[in-house]
Amino acid sequence: MLDQIKKFDVFNNCDEDLLKKVVENLTIKEEKAGITILNQGDNSKSLYLILDGTLLVTQLAIDGKIVSLELSKKGQCFGEIAIIDGAPRSASVISLTDVKLGILPEKFVNETLMSDTVFLKSLLLRFAGIVRSANTQIFSLITANARKRLVLQLVRLSKMVQGNPHFRIVEKGLSHTAIGSFAGISRETVTRLIGELKSDNVISSNEKSEIVLHVERVTDELSSIISNV
Repeated sequence: MLDQIKKFDVFNNCDEDLLKKVVENLTIKEEKAGITILNQGDNSKSLYLILDGTLLVTQLAIDGKIVSLELSKKGQCFGEIAIIDGAPRSASVISLTDVKLGILPEKFVNETLMSDTVFLKSLLLRFAGIVRSANTQIFSLITANARKRLVLQLVRLSKMVQGNPHFRIVEKGLSHTAIGSFAGISRETVTRLIGELKSDNVISSNEKSEIVLHVERVTDELSSIISNV
């Protein structure tokens, strides 16, 4: 477990004594896909480490719509914002696959982790990454049409095919509704645009019905956005 904890970005440079305390205070929890781990508005203040699996972070908008914010995967953490500002949870977190989580209690986080300057610096760097990602997301929503926004989010939600840099595969389990909420478009528009992108050979489907991105065609599709960033 200690070796796995070392791989988390927030613990990368922490000394071994602190990491041993993390392991000692960790509660392991396993959940099936489709389970709500955190609800927006909850007052819990635990820190969650993703030991295995993928989770979807969502937020309830003012108009009542569910907006997808990001995918959180193995080696990442969530729940840190409420620990820092003391406010209720700002988003809901749902397991997209079966997951294995490590949970650190609020008392340990506040009294031990938050007093460690190395951990705090790593946490600050993580927030910087979140802000940069949010800025890119806002820019794309403002400047790009629906098709380009969809392609941009498919890239964001995908991973490179091992041993083949020409293709990327979109994370399993995402419905057209969820993908659309990332891009700010309706489920119907996502379905229509996916059909168009397949016809234009920008994407395809494999034998597992996963969305496959053709990297060179995707780069051409997004060239106007990339040149303006």
